[in-house]
Amino acid sequence: MVTEQALSRRHAGEHADGPHRVLLLTGSIGAGHDAAAAAVGEALAGRWPDAEVLTRDVLAGMGRGAPQAFSGVYAACVRTLPWLYGSYYALLVHAAFFRAGTRAVVGRWTARAIAPLLAEHRPDLVVATVPEGVQGLAHLRRAGRLPARAVVVLSDPAPQPLWCDADLDVHLVTTDEAARRVRRAAPGAEVRVVRWPVVSAFHPPHVSDVPGDGREHRSHGVLVAGGSLGFGDLPALARAVLAAGWDAVVAAPDPRVRARLDTLAAAHPGRLEVRRRIDDPAAVTRAVDAVVTTGGGASAFEALACTRPLLVADPIPGHGRDGARLLARAGLAELCPRPADLTAALRRLADPAVHAARVAALRDRPPGEDLASALTGPAGVTRVRPEDALFWHASTARVPQVLGARIVLATPADDTTDWPALVAGRVRERAGGIEVLARRLDDTGPLRWVPTVPDPARHVDPALREASDPDAATTAAVVGAPLDPRDVGWRLTVVRTGPREVSVLAAAHHVLGDGLAVTDALTRLLTDEGTGTPVATRTNGGTPADRVPIGRRLAGIAGIAALARRGVARRGALGDPTRGGAATTRLVTRVRDAAEVRAAARTHGTGTTVLVLAVVAEALAGPGTRPVRAMVPLTTRLTTGPGAGSRAAGNRTAAVAVDLPVGPQDVDARVAAVHAAVERARASGQADGAAAVLAALGWAPGAVSRAFARLTYRARFFHLIVSVMPGLGRPVHVGGALVREVVPVLPLAEGVGLAVGAIRWNRTLGIGITLDDEVLGDEGLPARVDEAWDAVVRGARPARARQDGHRR
Repeated sequence: MVTEQALSRRHAGEHADGPHRVLLLTGSIGAGHDAAAAAVGEALAGRWPDAEVLTRDVLAGMGRGAPQAFSGVYAACVRTLPWLYGSYYALLVHAAFFRAGTRAVVGRWTARAIAPLLAEHRPDLVVATVPEGVQGLAHLRRAGRLPARAVVVLSDPAPQPLWCDADLDVHLVTTDEAARRVRRAAPGAEVRVVRWPVVSAFHPPHVSDVPGDGREHRSHGVLVAGGSLGFGDLPALARAVLAAGWDAVVAAPDPRVRARLDTLAAAHPGRLEVRRRIDDPAAVTRAVDAVVTTGGGASAFEALACTRPLLVADPIPGHGRDGARLLARAGLAELCPRPADLTAALRRLADPAVHAARVAALRDRPPGEDLASALTGPAGVTRVRPEDALFWHASTARVPQVLGARIVLATPADDTTDWPALVAGRVRERAGGIEVLARRLDDTGPLRWVPTVPDPARHVDPALREASDPDAATTAAVVGAPLDPRDVGWRLTVVRTGPREVSVLAAAHHVLGDGLAVTDALTRLLTDEGTGTPVATRTNGGTPADRVPIGRRLAGIAGIAALARRGVARRGALGDPTRGGAATTRLVTRVRDAAEVRAAARTHGTGTTVLVLAVVAEALAGPGTRPVRAMVPLTTRLTTGPGAGSRAAGNRTAAVAVDLPVGPQDVDARVAAVHAAVERARASGQADGAAAVLAALGWAPGAVSRAFARLTYRARFFHLIVSVMPGLGRPVHVGGALVREVVPVLPLAEGVGLAVGAIRWNRTLGIGITLDDEVLGDEGLPARVDEAWDAVVRGARPARARQDGHRR
């Protein structure tokens, strides 16, 4: 039975760099998982004696009687239906559909057992020594519910797929071949080769203890180990050992097997010792000349740690045979498929020179990394969520997915502040604690986030630039920023844009986060108050990702249907999607009075998002115009996923497609039509459908996700992007200077020539219009937006009538 151990000592502070609370997840199927957990606990206690280590049987949380049921079914299959267990293992290794289904079922089931342990103990390190625990942790990591470092310690020589998941931080194995297998099963996984995962009592015999033969004492020739469950035909193996002229000690928990062994022992007086169990396996292992095992798990590791020649005889099916073959290929064991093979192998090993050579080879084997050292390291190496990966795959050299903001600071006329140095100092002091800014992308396998420490020298332009045209400066610093999230995914440039103002131009790759996440990160990074932006949430409650109710799942299905009904966008409704690119993209900005906007919205009985959409529709309107589809990220965040309604990093806004009314009609009717269209889009479930599709893509190969992103995030499905974001309604400062206004910068998409972003800041509404004039074929749009603003917000009529030909 697994017990709780609390390892605490005095001298706090000597080990402050190590973990404080550790959760060890083991499983009571045999004793091998517990043995590996004991080795981990001992390593932690030796290195960090102040750490509290809690050991839990993950199977115990999977239902009443689950440990007994799992162990009983496993033992029965191995003993009476070995072909069935062998078939299960073969399907797990070779059949992708079976492997994926098993991982999903086991992961979801065990996650429900592990989640309460994480919530109760709040560990900063979690170690799994059982494959069910591995899958449960991986499920929780993908759901955003495992912030702690997660380590896998393999208690078997041969990793099977349930042992492996690239979303966890590191896998600790014992051979190079095992490391290669983990990387094949989980591309992108970090793997380290460590010393045998056994407690320190298992060590090579000391030569000085007994002169002459190099062992502490001589009591038996061969230890025959069938594991705690006594697998294998132990009487037949004992008979094979005796036939080779060796003495043996064997433990058999089954009384019927012990009776057969007692009969054999009676026929060979003094040569065969039969026990129910071995109370001190380390002492016995050190004392024998060789170890014979049928499983190749903990017994094998213990023998090798004691440099005892290892023979795996008639191994159990599945992982037993797989592990035996791996150890044999590595030169660490001899595989004996039949009892006769065991007899022959022991006769060869009886030659002192052969035995000495085998022992010397084990002694001279380069030790792996220290277990305690490999357990520690950074946490949070996580797979990139499909919502984020979409923008990595959609980003091209022609249309890079870079968003950002111009943050305008009001400064005195005689300002002498070294603004680049001040910004660099904030990066040095704060960026490491802001998730959006303290990570980089790893695309060597499945896309993953790797924690990093931001370097101000790489993220902040050290010079204070001068610019007479703020829009041109922002275009160059943000729209044209050469960002690579695998290296430098965000960058800040400080520009003096007027005699009494300085602007911080912030650029970030869209894969790092949406406008809400990036704005919040910049506010926390730069402002003297260090406060973030508020996040509005939908009022459907925050449901953990692994326990989404059936109603929400049905909503996702309905949303997918809604997306399908939308179909593709009308080609050519807003310019020529085959033209343009980054070189012809520019930014035009406007700053409006926030109070005026709110008053206009109240007059029309709607909100700011609808009002901005109506302005865009009015600017695009004209006789003979065709319907224009806008992709509208809502100002609320979904609450069905991890980090929803929070400052969690990433792209978590819900987007809907809205067909804008651009035909001839009066302003009030247009605003009402836009309001109705937005409400229909909200109610249609499109956002839930998009989330469901992206969640499914999270399980697809990278090539499929990339193809999907480049097929869908383009003018084929929408003509423009309009995003209205909440900001801050109260004053904040940077270096004592008031943040007077913030203007967002949105990226375009392939073939899309227009994106409009707006954010309220203090008393202003900052509007950034990203245009590709080559796509639109019309440079007069900004002026028409100003006219439309007057018509919609200020109630004035347009200065000139619309005519055909203004839009293409």
